Amino acid sequence: MGSKSIYGLCLAALAAVAATPACAQLRPGEGIANNHAVGNDARDVVFIARGGENAYGYRSYDTLIGLTFLPWAVPNSESTVRGLRFNFGWGRYAATYGLDTGAFSNSGDFCGIGATFFANVTSRNATGVQIAGANIVGGTAKGLQIGLVNYADRLEGVQIGVINFAMTQWTLPIINIAW
Repeated sequence: MGSKSIYGLCLAALAAVAATPACAQLRPGEGIANNHAVGNDARDVVFIARGGENAYGYRSYDTLIGLTFLPWAVPNSESTVRGLRFNFGWGRYAATYGLDTGAFSNSGDFCGIGATFFANVTSRNATGVQIAGANIVGGTAKGLQIGLVNYADRLEGVQIGVINFAMTQWTLPIINIAW
């Protein structure tokens, strides 16, 4: 193989790398900001989250006071509230530990006292006392749920309400107990 052949092969390889779309060259940990389809090519819209960030680029924080207003959570929805949370809407937090009060609560995990007007929604596990029109736990509810409607995939405690559901056992209206 002559030097001209090697030179041509290197140029062909370099041209192939240059023609490869930018998103195909990204690896986890090398995220870039999304340009929200401003470019003319769908390949322009890409985001790979860096370590500690979600798909929107938010970092998770532990905060003493959490505030939700409509769908927004302050500081952000990836945060964990360890203290007091006020809800003036339905914004979500990764987890809430402490007192949770307001109109509507939405959390990944919950531990403490949740007293809201409309609903307490926990996608994973809840421990403590939940008082609302509806209490919904997607995992295990440990403690006490008081509301018109109470739901838990698994119950280790007491549900008091008009309609009570615990998917792992028989359910009863008014009072439902499981250990």
